[in-house]
Amino acid sequence: MLLVIITALIPAALLGWWIYKKDSDRPEPPQMLFKAFLYGVGSTFVTLVITQLLAIVGLFTYDLGSFSGAVSTALFAAALPEEMSKLLMLWLFLRKNPYYDEYFDGIVYAACVGLGFAGTENVLYLLQSEDWLGTGIMRGITAVPAHFAIACAMGYFYSKRHFGDRSRLTTACVLAVPVLIHWVYDALAFSEGIFPAMSVVINILFVLLIYRVYKNTMKRIDELRQRDQARMTPPPLPGNGPSIPPPFSQQ
Repeated sequence: MLLVIITALIPAALLGWWIYKKDSDRPEPPQMLFKAFLYGVGSTFVTLVITQLLAIVGLFTYDLGSFSGAVSTALFAAALPEEMSKLLMLWLFLRKNPYYDEYFDGIVYAACVGLGFAGTENVLYLLQSEDWLGTGIMRGITAVPAHFAIACAMGYFYSKRHFGDRSRLTTACVLAVPVLIHWVYDALAFSEGIFPAMSVVINILFVLLIYRVYKNTMKRIDELRQRDQARMTPPPLPGNGPSIPPPFSQQ
């Protein structure tokens, strides 16, 4: 069991280390990152509560035998409750965090929350799988990186709003963008068994989605790092600008 748990957590640990090294200019305290990870672990339990409430009111029935059932299950049993839970825990963690003083910090902390959720979910999946190693490898290159990238998108819009952009569009995107990406991701995953003849097409779309999310994640990370560098660069002092040579004196 210990080997299964370690295998399940390795992808989350590697991605956590990667985002920590990306924050090399002013890195966050490791204990705060671990705390954010634990908040992500807690979000899995919040997700269970929200999912049960959505099931009780009849928004979905775990029907994966039809396309409409797969789409609704992907939204109401996965994307919406999971991203709502992660956003709630991210807000609880950051609302009084004195270290949250840069744009990029939002991505770093959101990624740690997302990896806490992804790691816990991965442990549960592998413990229930007969082929835990195969499941671990597959989820390690798909599901865990997807949670990481989706969390980065949440952190991007969270920081934009936190540091001044209080527009309705940005506020909505904090939750709507992660939910939309997650919804499409799971809808494709759930549809493969419904349309076996189109499994190749579905898998191609699946890979393209992961690649597109990855590219956008890298773009958002670079953008926020550049914003932080611009904020932290002091303006030139008066008189320290480039000197202008005096005009030639006439003889």
